[in-house]
Amino acid sequence: MDAMPPTALLATASGLQGPWAWMARVTARRRHRLRGTPQRRLLAYPLWITGLGLGCILLFSLCAWFAWHSPPARGGPRAALVFLIFVLLGVVLVVSSLADTFVLDGAGLERLRFGRSRRIAWGEVVRVALPWGGQGIRLEASDGRSLELAELLDGFGLLCDALLLRVPAELRVDPEASLLVLRGASLEPEALQLAYARWFEAEEAEPPEGMGPAEGVLAMGRAFGARLLWHQGSFLPFEARWTVDGRPRLSHGEPRGEDPGYASFRMEGREVVIVSDEGTRRESLDA
Repeated sequence: MDAMPPTALLATASGLQGPWAWMARVTARRRHRLRGTPQRRLLAYPLWITGLGLGCILLFSLCAWFAWHSPPARGGPRAALVFLIFVLLGVVLVVSSLADTFVLDGAGLERLRFGRSRRIAWGEVVRVALPWGGQGIRLEASDGRSLELAELLDGFGLLCDALLLRVPAELRVDPEASLLVLRGASLEPEALQLAYARWFEAEEAEPPEGMGPAEGVLAMGRAFGARLLWHQGSFLPFEARWTVDGRPRLSHGEPRGEDPGYASFRMEGREVVIVSDEGTRRESLDA
C-alpha cells in the first residue's frame, strides 16, 4: 500500500484542528453570554478569514495532490511541497481565526484561546505598540505580559475607545499605534479629541534637538490639529504648552500659568487661527 502523501496528512490535521478551534470559540462565547457579557464586547475574527483559510486548504491541497502524482517534468514531489506550504498557511488562518476570542470589560482585556485565559487590566498597561508584521495593537503590561489584537477583529473600534478612556496616563505609545487607535475609535468628536490629547503627549517621539518652547508648541499643535483634521475633518479649540519641567502638554481651556511656551489653535471656516507669543497667524486649509 502506498504511503499517505503529505497533502493528505495536512488535510487530515486541518480537519482535526478546525473543529477543535471552532468548539473552543463557541464554548468561550457561550460562557460569557451566560454571565451577561454583551455580544458586542466579545471580539473575534470575522468568519470570512476562516473561509479564506478553508479555500486555501482546498485549492492548494488539490494542486499538491496532482503535483504529487504527476511525473517530475509536470510537477513531482518538489512542486507538491511548494503547494503544501500554502496549505499550511490555510491551516494557520483557520485555526488562528477560530481559536481567539477577546473579552472587553470595565476592568481590562481578556484573551481566551483553547480554554486558556490571559488577562491584562487597564491599569497594568505601560506600553502600546504595533505587533510584529501587521496592523494591530500590542498591549504590554508592567510584568512583561502582552496581548496582540489585529485591526481585522470585529469590534476593534470598541477596543480603541476603551484604550483611550481607561488606560493610565503614564504609558508609552508608539506613534503608528497611536494613529491606528485614532483611526479606529468610534467616540464622538469632542470626547475623542479630549481623550486622544494625552495619547498624543505619550508618544515615543523626541522633539528635534535644539527646538525651544516657542517652536515646540507650534510644531506639536500643528501635528495634533493635522491628525484630527485628517481623520475627523475638524477639531475643537485647544492649547499647546511647554511646561516648566520641559514637557509638552495639550489642554482645552486651561490657563497658561507660568509655562514658557504657548499656542492656541481654533478653526474659523476653512482657516486655522494660531495665537502664540509671536502674535496671530492664519493658515488656510485650501492652500
